[in-house]
Amino acid sequence: MKAADVKAQINERIIKALSEGKIPWLKPWTENGPRNLFSGRAYTGLNRLILGLSPYPLPFWATYRQYRAAGLQVQFGEHGTGIIYAGRTVKTDTKTDENGKETESRKQIRFLKAFVVFNIAQTDYQEKGYQLPDLKDNPHLLGCDAVIQDYAGRESIRIAAGDRAAYSPQMDIITCPDIRQFRTSEHYYATMFHECIHSTGPRLDRFKKTDAVCFGSDTYGREELVAEIGSAYLAALTGIDSSAIVQNQEAYLQNWAKAIKADADLVMYAAGRAEKAADFMIGVNTPAPAGATGTDAAEGVSA
Repeated sequence: MKAADVKAQINERIIKALSEGKIPWLKPWTENGPRNLFSGRAYTGLNRLILGLSPYPLPFWATYRQYRAAGLQVQFGEHGTGIIYAGRTVKTDTKTDENGKETESRKQIRFLKAFVVFNIAQTDYQEKGYQLPDLKDNPHLLGCDAVIQDYAGRESIRIAAGDRAAYSPQMDIITCPDIRQFRTSEHYYATMFHECIHSTGPRLDRFKKTDAVCFGSDTYGREELVAEIGSAYLAALTGIDSSAIVQNQEAYLQNWAKAIKADADLVMYAAGRAEKAADFMIGVNTPAPAGATGTDAAEGVSA
């Protein structure tokens, strides 16, 4: 399967989910998130998003070859799920001048490679008596205020009261109305998370502090989608993914269905940047992708 085909399938699933009133990336960040059965490594970025759309209750995935090596068999008639491995390799060119002297130049090349994985529920693990890893029943939840205050303090970002919610790159200030002006506390924190994700932009090189991130600019559309997905991640992480928040984000994100359909790379960009932004906020370093010559996307997928 080609990477382009996988991207097209992923976009189709996301558009379908949006048309059905679902927010595909609104999945709790817990240790029960989708991960490779054998390495235990969590899938990241777009791959975590697309595997989260699956109907399977268990979060364990692996390639057909990995299951075979473990003595398990994918059931007849089951279809796998396409995911993408984003890697890098180095190309070395050697040139010889007129005097016979050789010089080497190296260029880093990024590439996408498609893989197919199957959920453990699609195998004969029960018949074989295969013991699954334990799942956490009570994942630790971080306090909303702690996330915001720790991040703002670490990065020296000023938070001020205002009549609208916004982030100013030039002044490095987040403004937001008082919590009492919001319909619920959950709406306030979801809004604050959205603006905090924006503030990671110049820190993670999505845009510069001097860029005009305003309505109609080239940066605005992508950045708004990154911020809303990142806000959804943080809301789930801190335990505030209530029905009211879901409905609010659902209404906001339905507008992106056409844009996603028109731009095959938009979801990949937004999901990957949103995850990095949320991880940066809570002080988690996203692991680097596995070596470019890796043989399995399950080992360090990062889209």
